Amino acid sequence: MAFQRNCELNVSTKGGDTVKISDLRIDFDIERGYAPEENRALIRIYNLTKETSAAITEADGHALLRAGYKDESTGAIFSGDILRGWREWVGNDYVTVIEAYDGRTSVMGGQVSLSYAPGTDALTVAQALLGAVGLPYKGTDLIPGGQYAHGYCYIGMGTDGLEELLARYGLIYTVQDETLYIMQPGAAAEDTGLTLKEGGALLSLPQPVSDKTDTDDIGADAPNRWAFGAKLNPQLVPGASVSVEASTFKGGLVIKTARSTGSNMDGDFRVDIEAESV
Repeated sequence: MAFQRNCELNVSTKGGDTVKISDLRIDFDIERGYAPEENRALIRIYNLTKETSAAITEADGHALLRAGYKDESTGAIFSGDILRGWREWVGNDYVTVIEAYDGRTSVMGGQVSLSYAPGTDALTVAQALLGAVGLPYKGTDLIPGGQYAHGYCYIGMGTDGLEELLARYGLIYTVQDETLYIMQPGAAAEDTGLTLKEGGALLSLPQPVSDKTDTDDIGADAPNRWAFGAKLNPQLVPGASVSVEASTFKGGLVIKTARSTGSNMDGDFRVDIEAESV
């Protein structure tokens, strides 16, 4: 199906121009996890002009990469802020490389100074912190109606304040595709409704993974994790839930990490996943 692949890169440059690329070779390697610093994309474009390469590799631009199949659907598989870029000679080609991070500007910025009177509810504080971050968000309904009996005062990054507030109620957040999701650890942020089947969307059978790197409790059992490969799909991101039907595993999974790799010309066009049983 390589000839049916479709990749389209749109870059909003620091200078305010928009560059659209779809007729050249585009390779991508996108790593995703729960932490914002984990959500990185390396995008390579072959044989751009020197001028266009210089424009899109300047830091502080914005990259939107869409990929899929021309006879099915094409969706956004990465959207983020350009941290750095360069141009290099590889074999017989000039290759432009962009390194970008999902929501980096909002997560690293968003300074805020807040002061609330005693009795202020947690949701009011959370909404102020989210406003400072500036990303679209979901999941505020999970924040209970608790109050700050002695008031609330905070100066710093909006995301740091939000992390502290959520931890108070056993919640966490993740940023995926420039949307901030508030969630319970181990639970899904979004239900994709997808069923990945052996012989269909699954490219490799789920295999068990024993991993306690995210567990502080020495006596706790390792999470029930599974690793597998699937056809490229924009919905397969950390926090998303899917159903799997395979000879090695049947049931629901919540994605913990996802690595999407591919090219619009040949080779891989897939996402490799680690997910936890629910």
